[in-house]
Amino acid sequence: MKTSNLTFNLQEIPEGKSNRSITVSKGEVEFNDDISLLGADVEIQFYKTDHFIQVKFDVISQVQLVCDRSLKKFTHSVEGSYSILFEPNPVEEYETDKEAVRQIPSDELTVSIGKEVRDTIMLKLPVRRIHPDFLDDDGIPTEFETKTFGTSQADEDVIDPRWEALKKLK
Repeated sequence: MKTSNLTFNLQEIPEGKSNRSITVSKGEVEFNDDISLLGADVEIQFYKTDHFIQVKFDVISQVQLVCDRSLKKFTHSVEGSYSILFEPNPVEEYETDKEAVRQIPSDELTVSIGKEVRDTIMLKLPVRRIHPDFLDDDGIPTEFETKTFGTSQADEDVIDPRWEALKKLK
């Protein structure tokens, strides 16, 4: 995953509060085959002290999804936010869908939020990916049109002659 825009040198982050705006271009954050990032704007708020660095970000992105019904590609807007607390001292790391606590390795001079940006986008994607053509005005999926071809054996009360022969063996 290329996330050079989302990796920050600790020495370049000023003490106290600071903000950065970053544009993530197409293909910079990788997803699986049926999802591709078309672009994202990430607003990042840093709060740095001698004891920790808090990173909060809001992401607004456009992703291209594949419809579960028709396999047509369509564009979907995604918005989300996340908070990460980086500490230089040993800390019990944890992660939820809204925040995380991470230890900054002593040999590292950078922190990266690329994985968190990707995961925030992924968590905001719909479970059922339905093309807008298949949604009504209220955003509810429309019913499928079902068609039958030929005659169905379930409609007819015809019993397979092989089953008849097996029944006679009793």
